[in-house]
Amino acid sequence: MKLSFLTILLFTGILHQGLAQKMIKGTVTDPTDTPLPGASVLIQGTTTGTLTDFDGIFEIKAKEGAIIEISYVGFETANFAVTKEDEYTIQLNEEIDQLDQVIVVGYGTQRKAILTSSVSSVDGDDLAAEPVLNPLQALQGNAAGVQITSSDAPGQAPNVIIRGLGTIQGGREPLYVVDGILTNNINNINSSDIERIDVLKDAASLAIYGNRGANGVIMVTTKKGRSGKMKINFDSFTGFRDIVTRVEMADASSFVTFSNEARRRDLRRDGDPNNDNDTTGFLLANQQYNTNWLDEIIRQGLITNHNLSLSGGTDNIRSFFSMGFNKEEGILLGNDFDRLTLRSNTDYRISDSFTFSNNVSVQLANATPKSFNAFTNAYKQAPIIPVRDENGNFGTSKGLNNVSNPVKDLFFQDEDQKFFKIQGTFKLDYQILESLTATSRFSIENEQARFYQFVDILGLFLADDPTLTELDFFREDEDRPQTILRVEQSNIYRWFWDNYITFEKRFAEIHGIKATLGITAEEGKREFLVGTRVNVPSDRNLRFNLDTGDADDRQTSGGSFNDGLGKLFSYIARINYDYKDKYLLNGSYRRDGSSNFTKGKRFGDFFALSAGWVVSEESFMENSIFDVLKFRASYGELGNQNVPQNILNVTTGDGGFYPFGPDGELQQGITITGTIDEELTWETTNEIDFGVEYSVFNRRLTGEMDYYKRTNTNAILQIQLPDVFGFDPFNSHVGEVVNEGFEAVINWSDAIGELRYTLSSNFTYNQNELTKVTNPFFNEQDGGSIDNGQFTKRVTVGRPLGSFFLYDVIGIDDRGELVYDDVNNNGIVDEGDRKYFGSYIPKIVIGSSLSVDYKNFDFSIETLANLGNEVYNGKKAQRFGNENIEQQVFNRRWTSGRPSNTDPIASNDVPLSSTYFLESGDFFRINNITLGYTIPEDASGPFSKIRVYGTARNPIIFQKFSGFTPELVGDPLGTAGIELNAYPSLRSFYVGLNVSF
Repeated sequence: MKLSFLTILLFTGILHQGLAQKMIKGTVTDPTDTPLPGASVLIQGTTTGTLTDFDGIFEIKAKEGAIIEISYVGFETANFAVTKEDEYTIQLNEEIDQLDQVIVVGYGTQRKAILTSSVSSVDGDDLAAEPVLNPLQALQGNAAGVQITSSDAPGQAPNVIIRGLGTIQGGREPLYVVDGILTNNINNINSSDIERIDVLKDAASLAIYGNRGANGVIMVTTKKGRSGKMKINFDSFTGFRDIVTRVEMADASSFVTFSNEARRRDLRRDGDPNNDNDTTGFLLANQQYNTNWLDEIIRQGLITNHNLSLSGGTDNIRSFFSMGFNKEEGILLGNDFDRLTLRSNTDYRISDSFTFSNNVSVQLANATPKSFNAFTNAYKQAPIIPVRDENGNFGTSKGLNNVSNPVKDLFFQDEDQKFFKIQGTFKLDYQILESLTATSRFSIENEQARFYQFVDILGLFLADDPTLTELDFFREDEDRPQTILRVEQSNIYRWFWDNYITFEKRFAEIHGIKATLGITAEEGKREFLVGTRVNVPSDRNLRFNLDTGDADDRQTSGGSFNDGLGKLFSYIARINYDYKDKYLLNGSYRRDGSSNFTKGKRFGDFFALSAGWVVSEESFMENSIFDVLKFRASYGELGNQNVPQNILNVTTGDGGFYPFGPDGELQQGITITGTIDEELTWETTNEIDFGVEYSVFNRRLTGEMDYYKRTNTNAILQIQLPDVFGFDPFNSHVGEVVNEGFEAVINWSDAIGELRYTLSSNFTYNQNELTKVTNPFFNEQDGGSIDNGQFTKRVTVGRPLGSFFLYDVIGIDDRGELVYDDVNNNGIVDEGDRKYFGSYIPKIVIGSSLSVDYKNFDFSIETLANLGNEVYNGKKAQRFGNENIEQQVFNRRWTSGRPSNTDPIASNDVPLSSTYFLESGDFFRINNITLGYTIPEDASGPFSKIRVYGTARNPIIFQKFSGFTPELVGDPLGTAGIELNAYPSLRSFYVGLNVSF
């Protein structure tokens, strides 16, 4: 009886469920009531779904209360609940981010549809979709015209160049604007906190930033609170990292053979062809040690990252709060970094006319730096040297080569760095009239840093030569300190005050005007203080305390200066006009006054004019294939005030006295070795831009193309007067640098049943050249030193900035020696034989991505290609004698029994800077692969979303360069494009979790 009753209950329940489901019918249309065929219809929390037919009609079985989700490419997703009705009509709105996206520009916003400037935008959700510690890493390869060179060192930000390199003496980094704060970097911002990033690239968008806009501007908008119940998000990922490309070094046996051959070659060169009985300087085979130095200095890097955010509010108060923590254990032993970030964004609606908002962010970070020179020393150190000998002492190569033990160097490098940064923006908006709003915004930024460096002088002395004792240490100087502690405290503060009014109105429904007029002011200053103590105890708890040890007043210093910013006062104006969203005009103007320059040179005027024509709005385009077709053009003038200032050098003689007159009597005086160009001011850049934007196939295919020419008309370069003047080189406005290029972006989005996908690609071509110099005393600066007396670069007219200037290797002679092109035909190798070769600046950068969503799965892959540049293998070229060599150099070396036409004979000579060490910088890399799964809502319990994912970042690279990485950051006349003391590229593997409730 009991079993029968349960059976009846079960049957009744099944019958009830079956009866509760019913067939419903619906029609899906766009805002013009045009049916949408192929729209996806899905019952939320299930895998049950269907597609609309050619007339936009669907039928599906569902029970009352079920939520039906309708989605279609190019339109916003819509949901409705099943009621007692059997038929439904659903109208989908076009996606705002594809049709009428709002772009953040300087001191306001503008609709993408009527924008007449070149701006690349990346949505915050796309940035947060992959695990990165700096949002610029996610931007790499996703914005045309933006070259981002990554550094995988813990805590270090990528290097960013927008539309080429316009200066070699001035600053090259773009300006960052975070919620109105003008700053130098965004290292303190979590990717999860970003709503969107807009990259302003052309003069039309940049002129509003005057003499700070020449290098581009990256606008960062952080997330805001929204009305409604509290929403909580938690993101977390963890993973490990290792080197992508390892360089195989010669083992002990190969090293001994190579070194002995080099010794024989040196003896023959010195005129001793008979050296068979001379074993001086030769190494014995069967060495006791065979050290792999790279393995000894690295470890598996570990990363953890956690972010928690809360968002919610009412119609009058909306808040967003987030907290993030990340920790990096770098691959280099002891190289660690951790960061805690806090953010609070709150908006208040005081009345119908007044609104107030404040954004405050805090960063606390700690770093234990280690010198990247360890990678070069690990490359060069002989494998026959042990890390530690049988007595536990650090191995030393004294008497063999001048390479330090990199493990010892890392052990004795004892530094701590602590950072505190706070940013705050306080903004008041008053709506004077319906079309007129006044804005006052005050922002502050304060950065504090403390650097601790402890040097164990005695320990280093004993480690460098285990045969020495403490008595030997004090015998040289009995007052010699055993330890030194150096502590530096730095404080940088800046404030910004913007006041402007915005007028926005549409007349007769066809004339649209938006105008901004205002004034801005800012000031920045840096203060620092350095103190040292000697004979500080080695105990870890005491060594970073200035209260211990003995005074060392000679090393104490401090000061205050303007940090390259000083005071800036500006007037701004901008007006946008459109006629029927069809004919577009834009003008912007800024007058800047900067305290960085001399009187008469402090004020400058910067402007831009742009126009656009939305051809697709014309009547004759009604039946064309284009959903959107827009042409735009712009011209403007920008400035770069981040330039070096001339300093007059005054030198006094011994006691300030010099021999003077016929009798050579001592007279008091000074020597002036420098001069100042009083005309020195900001660098000025003029730019033209022609662009086209298009959308076809119901906005499935969208894209943009831009041609630009950017000219720095007064680039600062060095002048060298004749020796008779007795002046050192000094800076002056004497150069013209041109960057000319083409950009293209193309996106395709579509759906096949429940599978949605998006293909995106962007292409950048840029040609950089110093086109002319206006002073005959222009100093062709040399650079690219590789710390062995050799230089690799020179600045000259007709070449890209940072061009390599090298001897050209044209072959190998019958003795195995490199043969250089005798350019000046004088029969010897001298400076006149150097030639110009490529630059480290790439000509072509291509970024591509594919994202796929199928049911609860998501997949994405991103790639990056870098073409048309050269890199120099500096660590391979930095030889003095008996350094290790790469295994392939050993395998391919010239010998009398096996002549080679690629690699020379073994040698201990300091090599000339030549094309032998110059290699292609081309590479193709998979930037990111991510596979995620979102748990169905009916199985996620109290959570609205649970997503788990796995990511491989930079897992594979195809490169021509034989070194660790072809991405080499640095100054144009420094280490940019030279692998020397460089951090290798890393691949990372993560697992992550996204939770919302």
